[in-house]
Amino acid sequence: MASPKIPQKIGRYLVTQELGRGGMGVVYLAQDPFIDRLVAIKVTLASCSKDPQRFEQFQQVFFNEARAAGKLMHPNIVSVYDAMVEKDRCYLIMEYVDGSTLKEYCRGKTLLPLDKVVRIIFQCAKGLDYAHQNGVIHRDIKPSNIMLSTKGDAKISDFGIATVEGASGLPRPDTFAGSVHYMSPEQLGNEPLTPQSDFFSLGVVMYELLTGTKPFEADTDYATFYKIANIEPEPLKKHRRDVPESLERIVLRALEKAPAKRYRTGLQLASELSASFDHLRYLEEEINFEEKYNALKKLDFFKDFTSGELAEVLKAIQWLKHEATSAIITEGEIEDCFYIIVAGEVMVKKREMHLNTLKQGDCFGEMGYRGNTTRTATVEAVRDTILIRINGSVIDQMSINTQLRFHKVFAKTLIQRLTHTSDLLSKGSY
Repeated sequence: MASPKIPQKIGRYLVTQELGRGGMGVVYLAQDPFIDRLVAIKVTLASCSKDPQRFEQFQQVFFNEARAAGKLMHPNIVSVYDAMVEKDRCYLIMEYVDGSTLKEYCRGKTLLPLDKVVRIIFQCAKGLDYAHQNGVIHRDIKPSNIMLSTKGDAKISDFGIATVEGASGLPRPDTFAGSVHYMSPEQLGNEPLTPQSDFFSLGVVMYELLTGTKPFEADTDYATFYKIANIEPEPLKKHRRDVPESLERIVLRALEKAPAKRYRTGLQLASELSASFDHLRYLEEEINFEEKYNALKKLDFFKDFTSGELAEVLKAIQWLKHEATSAIITEGEIEDCFYIIVAGEVMVKKREMHLNTLKQGDCFGEMGYRGNTTRTATVEAVRDTILIRINGSVIDQMSINTQLRFHKVFAKTLIQRLTHTSDLLSKGSY
């Protein structure tokens, strides 16, 4: 059978190749000549337009996705740039993600390392938290709706059946819709949904990424529904022995039958995942509470923090050791955390040009955390260095007073850095 003909142009976009095809539509890779960027274009299949009722349904789904995802701008959500209708076709112009869906990594032979799984789910939790804050519930979280870029960044896609707070039209919040194995018990009961339903679905995805099996699976859809509503999933260790207990607890909490027992927010889930990720990635030295507390008190960064605030900080930080010349931050990477130097010295470089040297008590990486942007410089340890690492999602879980302390120090640090930059420019101008 001959391959379907690929259009040369769609609107102003120059089509280069077909990326994928499903029962509802086809996705093309195209070039936007106006701003010179690649985009993905989702198009309804011609066969859909022959049935007016079916075409109207698909049109509603397309524009629901445009409405839901179009109002969301987040690094872990596939952006929708535009939507249009030409004659009997609907088009969605979307961000192009160079990569594949998570479906590829849900089989025994292609399972990802534990730390990569945690990073993916961490990013999804942050993306969902942002969507929920903006009144959008996805309702169809599953591996095939989550892209993984070649850089390792997760991006949630396909908001076609999402609900948008305050928006009229289909789909209604209580409409029975979703994918069988990833639906929450309340979805099966056709009940009004909350963000906790997305967390349940994300828990199913995490279980599958970790083990290569679905937590609720049976020979028929009805039997699968029964398991989701009534049967607890098998322990993850039965399928993968190296899954830490901390990760198993997180997955099982996301898969609680009662929504109230699941995570309240994506931020809360991200915070727990971050702690588990650091436990997997770094071996923390055995330092007792008093030693850590005294170490913090000696740092200028924490000089205005109260005893209670320091105790709160101690519960949320990780202590890292970096050997001389090792990279701590790499220019261009995305990471919402910052560092404080406990002992040692680091060098800040941009394109191999030395910008600054930081010492005990200094912080770095806070602009990436606050701005949710890529790192603009590389930071390397000059000699053996001990650091405190603090994740942005963890700070957001702290008390308001402690958060204000952090932001006050950040503002002071920014002023000092601007002054330092002005001095360098002034010296260079003479």
